[in-house]
Order: sequence, then C-alpha cells, then structure tokens
Amino acid sequence: MTLYEAILECFIEKQKPMTILEVEIYIGQQYKQKWKDIGTTLADMVPLNYGGNSSSSVPAEYRRLKRLTRGTYTLI
Repeated sequence: MTLYEAILECFIEKQKPMTILEVEIYIGQQYKQKWKDIGTTLADMVPLNYGGNSSSSVPAEYRRLKRLTRGTYTLI
C-alpha cells in the first residue's frame, strides 16, 4: 500500500473533511508502516483545477482531494 492509497482510504471511510492531524492519527492506527510528510502529500493530492501544486509528482489518479482551509482537506 502506498501513502496515497492509505490517505484516500481514510477519506473514503470517514466521509468527512479532515485535518492533517486527523489523517495522521488514522493512518498511524491502521498501518504499521511509518510515513513522513503526510501534510505535504495531502497538499500534493489536490488536482491543478482545484488549486493544486503544479510541481507535484503525485499521479493524477490519486489527486482527488480539495483543500478547504489551511490543513483541512476533503475528498472530491
């Protein structure tokens, strides 16, 4: 499982906007693997048409988040 997949799974299961901390807690409880920079990855998962980062290397299929406020994201 990749970090992208773990993040999307989190949003699909919770079905609500979530903060970086909430996502970090969920992933920490669900997976033994430790990932770094979850906040950066969340930001990189926003598509360009939703104001995402053009330098993101996240594949388009995983860019399914929308930034609501600083540090809060939701699934689109």
